[in-house]
Amino acid sequence: MKFTEKVKLDIAATFGTLEFLGHDGERTKAGEDNQSVVLNQRYGLSSSAQEGTVVIYLPADKKVYFDYDTEVTLVNPTISAFATATYNAMDVITQIFADDIIPVAKNQTNTSHKGKEAN
Repeated sequence: MKFTEKVKLDIAATFGTLEFLGHDGERTKAGEDNQSVVLNQRYGLSSSAQEGTVVIYLPADKKVYFDYDTEVTLVNPTISAFATATYNAMDVITQIFADDIIPVAKNQTNTSHKGKEAN
């Protein structure tokens, strides 16, 4: 089972307060000549509503850095979910995508994002 389109999220209701934990690697696939192609950058955020860490996928060319525990929010978050059958059960896997991660203070005072981008 797979959604045909990504589901949009209410950030406050779904995640509560989000705090930046750090870069968690890259999502890749094998390209031509078995070279890895980066599909997304993966970041960990602490979520008060989910009571733990949530993984957020940003576009491959988007790298951000904030101090640990900086309060952040997501730009245009969506969720993809799909189910996989196992021997006697079913697992539902969710992936959360966003266009960007920005600090809360800048989001409230300035809509343009000039945050710290990693090189």
